[in-house]
Amino acid sequence: MTIATSPTLRALLVGAALAATLGAARPAQARWIDLYAGATAGGVGGWGTTPNTPDFFDTTRGPGVGFDLGIKALVFDLNANFLQVFNGSGASGTLIQLLLGVEIDIPLGDAKLPDGQSKSVLEPKVAGGVGFGTPGPVSPPLTDSQVSAKGIVANGSVGYEYYLNPFMAVGGQATFGYHYFFGGDVVNSSEGHSSGYHVIGLGTFTLHLGY
Repeated sequence: MTIATSPTLRALLVGAALAATLGAARPAQARWIDLYAGATAGGVGGWGTTPNTPDFFDTTRGPGVGFDLGIKALVFDLNANFLQVFNGSGASGTLIQLLLGVEIDIPLGDAKLPDGQSKSVLEPKVAGGVGFGTPGPVSPPLTDSQVSAKGIVANGSVGYEYYLNPFMAVGGQATFGYHYFFGGDVVNSSEGHSSGYHVIGLGTFTLHLGY
């Protein structure tokens, strides 16, 4: 067995090279582990591409407020977010997403915090997971009877954060995504399934805790 023909050894070498690359690309001031929680406000819109099938975003669009919770380990990000949407009559539908993705922190400018962290950070991200929609406000705890649409989502986003101190940051995030939803009580039939695209723009205030 030679190095050229050993799949196991080649996999180990590739993994080591990838780890070294990530380590070299990681800014010195970035956190290895980051626990975060934040408040969000902005707007959401979207449209379906499945003929003759209503899409969740046909009725759930407009301004909204919500929150964002997650943990980031180096570049890997596990996130849960909630957005309550409003219309002319008050609170309307909600969007809940559980996502796993990859996010890269890119320092901008020379301004630093006392610990060496950049004050301004650009945050491109790709993520995928599951999404749940309700036609009206959620009455905790969330039950399946409240869900009008659920399925998979895939998002690409660009975020920006300005750190007021090592633990608090303000910023914004723009997201363009794809969704494939089916009705809350329709699973085994193609009836009621809808695919389409969505856009989300949010202002953020986030608390960070990590090292």
